[in-house]
Amino acid sequence: MASVKSAFRTAVKPVLFKLLGNGGYEYVQSLGKIRDIDGRLVEEAELELYPRFIGEADEVLDIGANYAYHVHRMAKLCPRGMVHAFEPIPFTYRVCKRIVAHYGLKNVELHQLGVGAVDETTTFRVPKVGFGGIAGGQSHIASRNNELDGKAQHYQFDQSEEVACRIVALDGFLTKLSNLTFVKMDIEGAEYFALKGMRGLMAKFAPVVMLEINPFFLKGYCLSEDDLRTYFGELGYAFFRYDSERRRLAPHSGPFVEANYIALTKRHQAKLADILGD
Repeated sequence: MASVKSAFRTAVKPVLFKLLGNGGYEYVQSLGKIRDIDGRLVEEAELELYPRFIGEADEVLDIGANYAYHVHRMAKLCPRGMVHAFEPIPFTYRVCKRIVAHYGLKNVELHQLGVGAVDETTTFRVPKVGFGGIAGGQSHIASRNNELDGKAQHYQFDQSEEVACRIVALDGFLTKLSNLTFVKMDIEGAEYFALKGMRGLMAKFAPVVMLEINPFFLKGYCLSEDDLRTYFGELGYAFFRYDSERRRLAPHSGPFVEANYIALTKRHQAKLADILGD
């Protein structure tokens, strides 16, 4: 997930947190994220592709909604459809809910839930920055091992708190979908678990899938790149990376690095032939 690097924000956040407490900080955080969305300050290159993936009456999923950057864009593209957004962390969910309400996004169903292989309640670890505020973008299921080679690059937090969150398997939770076309997933290494719990939806609808893959986080769950390759391969998908300079989707068959990947079936590839390339 992209973020805004601002010396002013870095300086003012500890002051606001101390003065306003969690509740006030939550409100200020929502205002800052609305500013980011309005100014398109947190754009990821792949957002350029969303008009190709999402139609006016489509149903789409945002798994790991964070602060509604993608939810907002999705909802604008499918005014006659529906965005099902999932964000389990209480603080992040409340900020996301404020943002959805601010924009009046009536075609968004925001769920305070995680997504996994089975329905359960489990513990999430929520990283905290030095002044005590949370770093919602890297919250994760607490069973992940962060003490691997590469921590300095991929996980730089020494403080955290633990919260209990409910997780659902989407095959049993989203039983009334009729036109699922696109899934965005960014859940800090737990993507494989979520995919296992929605294999029926994947087989039925074969949506385009955009997911962030981080090999370090996969290893933290004792998963490998091959787990994802096998899952998608069995469903007839291939991986692509988006080159924003050339505005092309290039096939990806080598090792994964921390990045966004687009999973496409042959049917998707035929529809996107004009932007596919080496």
